[in-house]
Amino acid sequence: MKAVGVFTVFVLGLACSPAQAASTWPGDSGTRTADGTNVFGKNLSGVSFESPDVVWAVQNGPSALYRLVPNGSTWKVDRKQSLRFRDGQGEPDAEGVVSTPDGVFVVVERDNDDGDVSAPVVLKVGGGSSAAAEWELPGLPPVDPNDGPEAIAWVPDAFLTGQNFKGDNGKLYDPADYPGHGGGLFAVGLEATGGIFLYALQEGRATLVAEFASGQPQVMDLEFEGNRLWATCDDNCGGRSTTLAVRDGRFKVTATYDRPAKLPNVNLEGFAISPSCVKGKKVVLWADDDNTNSHALRQGSVNCTA
Repeated sequence: MKAVGVFTVFVLGLACSPAQAASTWPGDSGTRTADGTNVFGKNLSGVSFESPDVVWAVQNGPSALYRLVPNGSTWKVDRKQSLRFRDGQGEPDAEGVVSTPDGVFVVVERDNDDGDVSAPVVLKVGGGSSAAAEWELPGLPPVDPNDGPEAIAWVPDAFLTGQNFKGDNGKLYDPADYPGHGGGLFAVGLEATGGIFLYALQEGRATLVAEFASGQPQVMDLEFEGNRLWATCDDNCGGRSTTLAVRDGRFKVTATYDRPAKLPNVNLEGFAISPSCVKGKKVVLWADDDNTNSHALRQGSVNCTA
């Protein structure tokens, strides 16, 4: 994406962990288009599985949320709604989406109606276009308005406590310390630095619990799968992915993967993995922000035991 202004970026040691050689993609090398011709156009920026047969996708301009269901070998739009901030105003630059047991949430880097100003927030999707709830995100370094939060994932409390995760305060994570936050924490990826910020979304405020490196110079999407967190980058990084797991109380990079050999190196801003394992494989979706060759969705697979 093109920058619209100049800001100082304070990396805070988050952008990259030590260089790690990339391994071959742990799944099929082939991928295919997974949408009809020009269904979405440009700016499809995030995808998330609710179930094996329901996918949510967001478009950052015009700001829209899609519910997708299978249609033969592709995914079709089952429902579409415009997105607005909690007060019913503005056009959220929706960059990432995640489906959770507590609802669907969208991460936003700015208001398209005031695109020269950074406005990093998380929205909980409501029944209409206006968000049901909204949280400003503290603790992010100042960046260009178009280089802000790009990715979001939800990490269950049960996983964090089971792995003896520690927050930046050095204490073992205790969900009771964050009343009203639901059943997990939200990981937000910052495009400009590749940093990941872990938040508890409480009543009226977001609390920063931890921040750590993704192993990528930039982050375009995040996905929590099983016992690991995926961080993906677009063509700026050759479409590479990293995985992170909790080691000694902290999230650390465990692997780096090249994109599937037959997946085009295009502007892949969305990434999602199906919760269902079938014959040793899980379905993977990528969203192409540029709608290359009139298609915005591509589908492949990852090994269940990868």
